[in-house]
Formats: sequence, structure tokens, C-alpha cells
Amino acid sequence: MMGSVSKIVFLISMLLTILVALQCGKANSYLPTVYEHIINNMSNIVLGVHCKDKHHDAGFRRINFQEIYTFSLKPHPIVSVTLWFCRFTWNNDFQYFDIYVQKRDAKICEKECTWFINSSGPCRIRGTSLDCYPWNPKVAIVYEHRQLTV
Repeated sequence: MMGSVSKIVFLISMLLTILVALQCGKANSYLPTVYEHIINNMSNIVLGVHCKDKHHDAGFRRINFQEIYTFSLKPHPIVSVTLWFCRFTWNNDFQYFDIYVQKRDAKICEKECTWFINSSGPCRIRGTSLDCYPWNPKVAIVYEHRQLTV
């Protein structure tokens, strides 16, 4: 009698494990989509924007002053690990910024985030105010006795 009960418990736990594993593959489709809106706030400058994460590439866009570029993402359903970053280029300059960090942005950007891009750094709309951030630090790489700035 005990042997058959433990077999049933084992089978039920295996079935539950399989069901959970199958649902995790679909879990991302149940999460709300977050829309990232990027606005060029630099007058008389065309801003190049290229955003991506580890697995997705939103592509490169050129946006004029006050134009908006929007892309969407889905945060990780269980662990706050989603990270999207963008490279911004204008004139002879470029900067990087982590445009969506799930730990930082999940509660503020539940459905959308709007960023104004300035030469001094990006600013996010938060209610009636702006939260401004510095650019990511540029990293110097020495490659065959030549220094490259990334």
C-alpha cells in the first residue's frame, strides 16, 4: 500500500514539474509589454539610436529634434534581470545608456517609459518631474598598443 502511494505522489509531482516547465516557456506572453519612448531633445541635431538586449535588437534609427522613437520589451517574469541598453550618436560623439533596468524601472515603467535625450544625459519623465541620469562610463580598451574608446 505504501509503495503505491509513493508512486502516485512521485507521478503527480513529475506531472506538475512538466506543466510548470511548459508554462515557463509561455510566461513571457502573459507579462505586460513595456513601451520605451525615446525623444531627441537636442535642437538642430539628428540623433542616432540603437537599442538592444542580450537576445533582441530593436535596430538603428535616426530621429530629428523632438521626434519620438518607440520600441517594446517584455520584462522577465520571475527574476528582475531584464536589461536593455542604447547607443546614442550625434555629430562626432556617442554615448551608451541602460535604458531599461528591470530592478530600477519595473515599478516606474509598468507599461511605458518616456526618455528625453540630452547631450548631458537622458532624463525620464516621472509624474510631473524629470529624473536625469549620467551616461554610462566609456571604457578604454588597449588593443595591440592602440587605445580604443568604447
